[in-house]
Amino acid sequence: MTASTLAPAYTRDLLDSGRISVDSAPRDGIAHRAVTGPLRILHLSALYPPYIVGGAERSVEHLAEELAAAGHIVAAACIAREPEPKSVRGGVTVYRMAHHNDFWLEDWPKATRFGRAWAKLKQQWNFAIAAEFGRVLDDFRPDIVNTHSLLDVSTLVWREAAKRGIPIVHTVCEYDLICGNAAMFKNGKPCERWHLGCKVVNAGKQITNRSVDAVVSVGTEILKTHVNHGLFTHLAPERRRVIFYSCTVPDGDAEARRRIDRSAQPMTFGYLGRINVEKGVGTLIDAFRRIGPGNWRCLVAGHAMDDSIARFKAQAEGLPIEFVGWAKPAEFLSAIDVLAVPSFWAEPSPRTIYEAYTMGVPVIGAASGGIPELIGEDNTDWLFAPGDDAELAARLEAVIARGRGDLPDERAFQHVIRESTSERVAEKYLDLYAELVAERRAAHP
Repeated sequence: MTASTLAPAYTRDLLDSGRISVDSAPRDGIAHRAVTGPLRILHLSALYPPYIVGGAERSVEHLAEELAAAGHIVAAACIAREPEPKSVRGGVTVYRMAHHNDFWLEDWPKATRFGRAWAKLKQQWNFAIAAEFGRVLDDFRPDIVNTHSLLDVSTLVWREAAKRGIPIVHTVCEYDLICGNAAMFKNGKPCERWHLGCKVVNAGKQITNRSVDAVVSVGTEILKTHVNHGLFTHLAPERRRVIFYSCTVPDGDAEARRRIDRSAQPMTFGYLGRINVEKGVGTLIDAFRRIGPGNWRCLVAGHAMDDSIARFKAQAEGLPIEFVGWAKPAEFLSAIDVLAVPSFWAEPSPRTIYEAYTMGVPVIGAASGGIPELIGEDNTDWLFAPGDDAELAARLEAVIARGRGDLPDERAFQHVIRESTSERVAEKYLDLYAELVAERRAAHP
């Protein structure tokens, strides 16, 4: 009986197709297998472009397309309001599955409080979406599955991959596995304890997460939070990794931005993102209120999920703060001198910081979540305590006093820029994929 006869079906396919080869000389105690051809990689995320509600969907798309451009065979699965036929987008095969939930994720605000709680409780045992994903697995026959945001997607999908002997990587980019609203933010402030309701609606995930073979996190703090809540504790430390988001700014050019003459403009601050309480927009306005009108202005770009923008506009009345609506990142970042990321919640790893650094724009950020990891925990001139408008005002005034000629540019942010290129991020993921494929084959010699 040959080794390939004993291996799981996916491994036999790899051996038969020649996509992996056996290295008979063990290294580091493991007989490593080198990937000699394209891998079949399947990503799963709640949404996939062009349907976008946040940065996670764009990051999955960047990674999938980069892997496809590198010669791998890549697919992406997601849920949709209505299922759609299999299609191809940017070289990636896309499966848009029926969600089988009580209501579509964008309709949550319309549901009653009881309706939302009941839907969340049912969601973790949504066998119908698990079966849908099983059909995707059988159609695409991946060598490895990489799940991302599973907001409104049952983690039973992990069991479907595990049953087929397919290694699973999960990327942690929000708190959907431990929090009912995926933000760990309630009643206008960050959660200081794990609420009973969140424990109940996520109880099943304490079991299903054991099907995962490796976890990747976009930030160190959010990974620690998940482990502290009992997730991924079965994994060895080397199977828990931090890999930044991949980030590009379409049409962005840091050097061209540097050549723009802003001498006739006041110091221009910017905010880019959803306009709500947890993002710290109110804190930013209060900080500018402390400073008062002067040789500065602030552009606020983005939309509110509800009618709260009217409240923020009223709060900013009389200050040189302009709400500009939706904006293209390249154009917006070319128009400002400094970006503010005042998040009051523990934001895992804000994409706006990556985008700003890529464009050569320095960032003042709240010392919460993954923000200090990007800015630098010892870089106190650019960090402030979340929610502390007085400290934020001091940081803003210091920037105004030093003038734009003394501001850092992209050359000071290479520690983030290098690690967030599409090529670098794809390389790190491929290293992990190859290790897991090799490890699974070694377990069935």
